[in-house]
Amino acid sequence: MTHPSTAKLIKRSSALLTQTKQGRLTWAPTENPGVFETNFPDYSIRIAELDAELFYKVEIYNNEGRLIDSATSYQMENEGIPEGENTTGVLDELYELAIGQAFGIKLSMTCCPG
Repeated sequence: MTHPSTAKLIKRSSALLTQTKQGRLTWAPTENPGVFETNFPDYSIRIAELDAELFYKVEIYNNEGRLIDSATSYQMENEGIPEGENTTGVLDELYELAIGQAFGIKLSMTCCPG
Protein backbone atom coordinates (compact mmCIF):
# COMPACT_ATOMS: atom_id res chain seq x y z
CA MET A 1 0.00 0.00 0.00
CA THR A 2 1.29 3.45 -0.90
CA HIS A 3 1.99 5.74 2.04
CA PRO A 4 -0.50 8.66 1.88
CA SER A 5 2.36 11.17 1.80
CA THR A 6 4.03 9.37 -1.13
CA ALA A 7 0.72 9.05 -2.97
CA LYS A 8 0.22 12.80 -2.62
CA LEU A 9 3.70 13.47 -4.04
CA ILE A 10 3.00 11.15 -6.99
CA LYS A 11 -0.16 13.12 -7.84
CA ARG A 12 1.57 16.44 -7.22
CA SER A 13 4.47 15.47 -9.51
CA SER A 14 2.11 14.79 -12.39
CA ALA A 15 0.36 18.12 -11.77
CA LEU A 16 3.73 19.91 -11.63
CA LEU A 17 4.70 18.42 -14.99
CA THR A 18 1.42 19.51 -16.57
CA GLN A 19 1.67 23.04 -15.15
CA THR A 20 5.32 23.34 -16.21
CA LYS A 21 4.47 22.27 -19.77
CA GLN A 22 1.69 24.86 -19.81
CA GLY A 23 4.12 27.58 -18.70
CA ARG A 24 2.25 28.14 -15.44
CA LEU A 25 5.24 27.37 -13.20
CA THR A 26 8.65 28.98 -13.03
CA TRP A 27 11.65 26.89 -11.99
CA ALA A 28 14.90 28.41 -10.74
CA PRO A 29 18.24 27.00 -9.62
CA THR A 30 18.84 26.84 -5.87
CA GLU A 31 22.03 27.33 -3.89
CA ASN A 32 22.67 23.61 -4.38
CA PRO A 33 23.95 22.53 -7.81
CA GLY A 34 21.47 20.37 -9.71
CA VAL A 35 18.52 21.32 -7.48
CA PHE A 36 15.65 23.37 -8.91
CA GLU A 37 12.77 25.07 -7.15
CA THR A 38 9.34 26.47 -7.88
CA ASN A 39 7.52 28.64 -5.35
CA PHE A 40 3.93 28.91 -4.23
CA PRO A 41 2.47 31.37 -1.69
CA ASP A 42 2.83 29.04 1.32
CA TYR A 43 5.43 26.50 0.23
CA SER A 44 8.06 25.62 -2.35
CA ILE A 45 8.90 22.42 -4.18
CA ARG A 46 12.37 21.27 -5.11
CA ILE A 47 13.47 18.57 -7.50
CA ALA A 48 16.95 17.05 -7.68
CA GLU A 49 18.57 14.27 -9.66
CA LEU A 50 20.23 11.88 -7.23
CA ASP A 51 22.44 10.02 -9.69
CA ALA A 52 22.81 9.05 -13.31
CA GLU A 53 20.43 6.11 -12.86
CA LEU A 54 17.37 8.37 -13.17
CA PHE A 55 16.60 8.63 -9.48
CA TYR A 56 15.03 11.88 -8.39
CA LYS A 57 14.02 13.46 -5.12
CA VAL A 58 11.06 15.78 -4.65
CA GLU A 59 10.95 17.92 -1.51
CA ILE A 60 8.30 20.28 -0.18
CA TYR A 61 9.30 23.14 2.12
CA ASN A 62 6.98 25.40 4.08
CA ASN A 63 7.23 29.19 3.89
CA GLU A 64 9.74 29.14 6.77
CA GLY A 65 12.10 26.90 4.80
CA ARG A 66 11.42 23.75 6.82
CA LEU A 67 11.23 20.43 5.00
CA ILE A 68 7.69 19.10 5.39
CA ASP A 69 7.63 16.21 2.92
CA SER A 70 9.92 14.38 0.54
CA ALA A 71 10.17 11.21 -1.51
CA THR A 72 12.51 9.74 -4.06
CA SER A 73 11.42 8.31 -7.39
CA TYR A 74 12.58 4.93 -6.04
CA GLN A 75 10.20 5.23 -3.09
CA MET A 76 7.37 6.33 -5.35
CA GLU A 77 7.93 3.45 -7.78
CA ASN A 78 8.22 0.84 -5.02
CA GLU A 79 5.30 1.77 -2.78
CA GLY A 80 2.53 0.30 -4.84
CA ILE A 81 1.83 3.10 -7.29
CA PRO A 82 -1.27 2.66 -9.43
CA GLU A 83 -0.81 0.53 -12.53
CA GLY A 84 0.08 2.59 -15.56
CA GLU A 85 1.82 5.32 -13.54
CA ASN A 86 5.41 6.05 -14.56
CA THR A 87 6.65 8.25 -11.76
CA THR A 88 10.29 8.09 -12.80
CA GLY A 89 9.33 9.13 -16.33
CA VAL A 90 7.27 12.03 -15.00
CA LEU A 91 10.10 13.19 -12.74
CA ASP A 92 12.68 12.77 -15.49
CA GLU A 93 10.69 14.99 -17.83
CA LEU A 94 9.93 17.48 -15.06
CA TYR A 95 13.61 17.70 -14.11
CA GLU A 96 14.66 18.29 -17.73
CA LEU A 97 12.03 21.02 -18.13
CA ALA A 98 13.11 22.62 -14.84
CA ILE A 99 16.74 22.71 -16.02
CA GLY A 100 15.72 24.25 -19.33
CA GLN A 101 13.53 26.85 -17.70
CA ALA A 102 16.04 27.68 -14.96
CA PHE A 103 18.81 28.29 -17.49
CA GLY A 104 16.62 29.79 -20.22
CA ILE A 105 17.03 27.05 -22.79
CA LYS A 106 14.32 25.20 -24.60
CA LEU A 107 15.18 21.53 -24.51
CA SER A 108 13.87 19.41 -27.32
CA MET A 109 13.46 15.69 -27.50
CA THR A 110 14.74 15.82 -31.05
CA CYS A 111 18.21 16.99 -31.82
CA CYS A 112 19.91 18.84 -34.52
CA PRO A 113 18.55 18.58 -38.05
CA GLY A 114 20.67 16.22 -40.08
